[in-house]
Amino acid sequence: MFNIQSDEIIYNNKNGIEYIQFKKLLDFGIKHAYTLKGKNINFRSNSAEEKESYSKIYEAINLNVSTLVKPLQNHTSNVRCIDKVMKKEELPDTDGLITDKKNIALTTTNADCILFLFYDPVKKVIANVHSGWKGTFQKIAEKAIVKMINYYKCEPKDINCFICPSIRKCHFEVDEDVKILCEEIFSFTKKTDEFIEKGKIIDGKQKYFIDTVMINKILFKELGLKDNNIIDCNICSVCNSEKINSYRVEGKEFKLATAIISL
Repeated sequence: MFNIQSDEIIYNNKNGIEYIQFKKLLDFGIKHAYTLKGKNINFRSNSAEEKESYSKIYEAINLNVSTLVKPLQNHTSNVRCIDKVMKKEELPDTDGLITDKKNIALTTTNADCILFLFYDPVKKVIANVHSGWKGTFQKIAEKAIVKMINYYKCEPKDINCFICPSIRKCHFEVDEDVKILCEEIFSFTKKTDEFIEKGKIIDGKQKYFIDTVMINKILFKELGLKDNNIIDCNICSVCNSEKINSYRVEGKEFKLATAIISL
């Protein structure tokens, strides 16, 4: 049993796969999931378990795997609007997907990076965005919201954001070069002290902790998203690495989780 208690999510174990879902997205009637660790579960491209893992989670949430749309993620700021099922080879260097079409399941993967699920219940538009620290520094999630506004006529006040498990400030430790870059990019917020914390000196180097989730929340609010429409599971992938995939914990043998959303 998953031991994280939250009013925002529910735990599921079905069809041989464990996953969590957001209560509010379920209330909207939106099919979605974020997968947990499990035996022979791995969404890493070309892994021995990839195909069967997708089959299990899609069946568990009552989706046809033929609707899967998964881009070739590369820590970019590129967001694509999708109007038909596409192969990943057709979506190179893409880390964000948006659609207003049914029978398309937007899919991303992570192992510490943030995965954002978006839904506008008025315009019936969904998005799925992969944002590691590089994606956050390039403001990919902000760009996805702007596309929802410009291309699909979404109103910021109607957009709901759901934040999946990811590495959090408690474990996202960086050197001074990344800290300085972060300060330069987000100095306009005048809130850098809220998401950058001074850490210890290790091997003669000053370390810092950065809260990339908070950075994105600040950007979302400045775009006009409502506080109560930004739903965070508050789960750190490193703190909970026994159940959540984490590159920082697992190293080069890391496995990937997936987040799926479909109208």
